[in-house]
Amino acid sequence: MKTSFKIGTVSGIPIKLHISLIIIVGFIAWSVGSNLFQLAEFMGVAPPPVSPGFESYVLGAIVAIGLFASVLAHELGHSIVAQREGLEIEEITLWIFGGVSNLEEMPREPGREIKISVVGPGISLILGGVLYAASSYTASDTIVFLSIYLGFINLFLAGFNLLPAFPMDGGRILRAIFATRMSYAKATSRAAGIGKGFAVLMGIFGIFFNPFLIVIAVFIYFAASAEAQNVSVRFVLEKLDVEDIMSKKMCTVSPSTTARDLLDKIVKLQHTGFPVVYRGGLVGIVTMADLKKIPKSALDQSRVADIMTREVTTVKPGEDVSDVWNRMLQDNVGRFPVVSDGELVGIVTRSDVMHAYNILSELGELDSGHM
Repeated sequence: MKTSFKIGTVSGIPIKLHISLIIIVGFIAWSVGSNLFQLAEFMGVAPPPVSPGFESYVLGAIVAIGLFASVLAHELGHSIVAQREGLEIEEITLWIFGGVSNLEEMPREPGREIKISVVGPGISLILGGVLYAASSYTASDTIVFLSIYLGFINLFLAGFNLLPAFPMDGGRILRAIFATRMSYAKATSRAAGIGKGFAVLMGIFGIFFNPFLIVIAVFIYFAASAEAQNVSVRFVLEKLDVEDIMSKKMCTVSPSTTARDLLDKIVKLQHTGFPVVYRGGLVGIVTMADLKKIPKSALDQSRVADIMTREVTTVKPGEDVSDVWNRMLQDNVGRFPVVSDGELVGIVTRSDVMHAYNILSELGELDSGHM
């Protein structure tokens, strides 16, 4: 099921909307529309001249759209500066928790990371100031309400993101500061620990004041854990090339192999995927997922050539294992054939990568224990 939809492109960056956005836009429209006059009183402004019900909910929807336009501006700030720093931005996705800029990888140089991280809150701060100022130059109660409300949201967005709770912007700035005095992996671990501490405090606060904070706290906690783990894995795997861990003894199949024989091979060898080789050359890859696409009654008639994936992503023996691991995660694949000068020389799987990581991690702990 497709969960994100492209709505446009800015500076070569695809902008996508996640379907979860429908939920939060509806919730904000209902919440603002139902409490319009209380909100106006809280902000010290005249209530907008709209009737309770449909009109107030429409105004609430405008607030919700303005909120995510502000989030988009925040994320575009990060992405455009990252582009100027030479990083590739795959896309920006707006979803239930705000926005996500999908960078290839945050730079490890502290100065560059701070530059990318601080620009988002900076844009939110500027937007907040401009919107507050705009409220003084209009006689429309509706525009005054929208300007002050969205101005407050942008100022809150800037302040919230600058909290030192990794992986938010403030946490990344904190990581960059730590990285000036220690390794990048250790700086990430320390910043993530602080971020998880903030998440726990936020969750406790949410129990007593706002249950939605509990949801945000859980997201921050697990996002911090996941990014710290990912950086740790990459830091360890950078010491290896693909040829150090690839399997050179490969089980291959030919395009003419029947689906029945392929199934027997999967069961016998306990492998879920095989390179497909014809006359010594790699022509595809076939997996258990491909096999499941055909009915059991057709196992004897179908051939590997009918179900294999022909466009195969390959890697080279000298490639960095950490880069290969990152591609496995991004492309959601379990194995890459290893090709050198057009010849299939091995295969590297997620199991190979994690096995190497576990061994190197244990060796690192032993070395630390002897120091």
